[in-house]
Amino acid sequence: MTTETRIRAEHLGPEVRRPLVLDAALEVWIEHGYAGTTMARIAKAANVSKPVLYACYAHKDEALRALMSREEERLVGAAQDALPESIDLDDVGEVMRTAYEAFFRATLEHPASWRVVFDAPHVKDPVITTKVNVARALITGQLTALLAHHLESMDRVLPERTVRLYAQNLIALAEANAATLLQNPGEWDPAELAQSVTDLVLTSWL
Repeated sequence: MTTETRIRAEHLGPEVRRPLVLDAALEVWIEHGYAGTTMARIAKAANVSKPVLYACYAHKDEALRALMSREEERLVGAAQDALPESIDLDDVGEVMRTAYEAFFRATLEHPASWRVVFDAPHVKDPVITTKVNVARALITGQLTALLAHHLESMDRVLPERTVRLYAQNLIALAEANAATLLQNPGEWDPAELAQSVTDLVLTSWL
């Protein structure tokens, strides 16, 4: 690193520098995992000195919590966009297929973000765990309401806990198959995978 580069980095200021630091933290998390992410590695990836880094975030947990919040907002937004505002009762299969495909395409568009989300449940940080649980509860609640509406239209009024279980399983399928997309690049096209998952669901318990 040159003296000129170091001076420019120091002069940017924390507010301007923080998004760049989070980009670097994301790279480090992807390469080394949560446990292997250190302030020294973040500083190196961001091409800044440790004093510059500590002016942005006081410690590793603060930096990674900020990173998790940013990626969570991005991905929860993508997941919510994949859910329809209402269900076409004449073709619920097409609604489900479309939602899964949108979800899978969002996964491919933000692979690093999904890696952070997949890792999050294994992170022993109560703040991060709480954030993940809140986001999951939000999506589950929305999907539960949509499923209840669909099942009622079929004269299948089920207990709320059963409908919620259905929603949780749909989400688990989405997450598991999103991981498949990332772990096996090129093996599945999002549209083809969405159709296969939809067929599985419709022939099993919906």
